[in-house]
Amino acid sequence: MTAAEKICDELRDLSLKPEIISANGFINSTAVELYQIIPTGRLKGKWIRYAIGFQEDSYPAYPPHFIYVADIQHSEIPPHTTFEYDNHQWMGFSVPPSDFWDCLPTSEKNMKTYINRHLLRFWSKF
Repeated sequence: MTAAEKICDELRDLSLKPEIISANGFINSTAVELYQIIPTGRLKGKWIRYAIGFQEDSYPAYPPHFIYVADIQHSEIPPHTTFEYDNHQWMGFSVPPSDFWDCLPTSEKNMKTYINRHLLRFWSKF
């Protein structure tokens, strides 16, 4: 099972609806896309299409390193990359969660932790 497949399974267990997508703009050409209401930050309450991507296929040892956001005109965080995919303009951000992930016990290296600690932090700064 690939990292993307493992992540999708965990996200489905959290009642989310992920989809694996592929395009040259994503690191390793693959990402896990979500479309949901953002819970915090300047985008709070808005439906946003975003994706998470990885450099390695070693999840959960290595978490998703990149967050891609579609159709956003401005960000407080400088983008690592920009590209067009599926009629959407994407910005990719290199935001590794290694400041806390590397110290977690294996049982806590999962998408619930990633969302609650890393994605919420990302959206609050975005």
